[in-house]
Amino acid sequence: MKTKIYIYGLCNVFYDGFYIQGLKEIYSNIEFNISKFPQFNQGCFAFIIEKDQQVHRVIIDSIDGTRINENELEWCDIYGKVNYNTEYLPIHNQSKIIAIGPSFGIKFWNLFQTLYYAFFNFIRFRKIISNKREFVANYWRQYKRFRLKKYMPVQSSINDVFFINSIWKQEDTTNNNRALFIKACKNNTQVNFEGGFAARSNGDNLGFDDLVYSEKIPFETYLKRIKKSAFVFNTPAVLSCHGWKLAEFLALGKAIISTSHYNKLPTDLLNDRHVVYANTNDEINNSINKLISDVDFKRKLEIESRKYFDDYLAPAKVITRLIKRHK
Repeated sequence: MKTKIYIYGLCNVFYDGFYIQGLKEIYSNIEFNISKFPQFNQGCFAFIIEKDQQVHRVIIDSIDGTRINENELEWCDIYGKVNYNTEYLPIHNQSKIIAIGPSFGIKFWNLFQTLYYAFFNFIRFRKIISNKREFVANYWRQYKRFRLKKYMPVQSSINDVFFINSIWKQEDTTNNNRALFIKACKNNTQVNFEGGFAARSNGDNLGFDDLVYSEKIPFETYLKRIKKSAFVFNTPAVLSCHGWKLAEFLALGKAIISTSHYNKLPTDLLNDRHVVYANTNDEINNSINKLISDVDFKRKLEIESRKYFDDYLAPAKVITRLIKRHK
């Protein structure tokens, strides 16, 4: 019997397109469907694999928080969780849940395919789509991203550093960590720094006005500058989640300075092998100096960060690991 894949028709193709890409790389017979699923919330990413009288039911939960959706957990055979934290696991069915690590938004359809699936799926599922505008918009947002092949390492600069990131209203630790990194780069005479915080749309920059980067740049320009940056900085984002940037940086094979992770990864990122961990002002400064002065060390980090992505975070690897875990 040929393998058949059913993807829940109300999924968020922008936020979870990474996993659709993984399914496309492994399987050819894929269909969006709602009749085979319970009436999950719009945005749920669920899929079913049918082969040789066997059925595998999978949930991938990529929301920012650590909460586990118990209805989805009860339904599935395996539950892949981006922001997996042992302190917030439910009492029942813990063995179904595995840490899959971060992902990011990618394009996986061309323009014709995007318009076709947006129209076709909207018509098919419109009666149960709770937010029709959001449903359609996510197809277009998917198209505006880059394909995964765009996220390939290039030769990085020795001392040019580019960084731009958001100011979050209720994430003081995230904001302060990012501010420490910006200041450390600006104050380091060996670093040619460009960037800062992106200004908030309401003009309230929460006291970080002196660190705001005034230039607005297209996403393509942003990606080019990140690729060339000597190193990058990562810290847990909204609700202490693994942000998209961590997965992007690993895919790009960047030398990463990172604060400690709040949530579990599929396997640990090791200090001085995959990343350099720095949680204080002094540690951030020391890490910057080390990456500027020791090019061989930085190159090894770059190689290992991309290898980690290929081994644990690449879309097909995530899908394969989930299926093998259930078997």
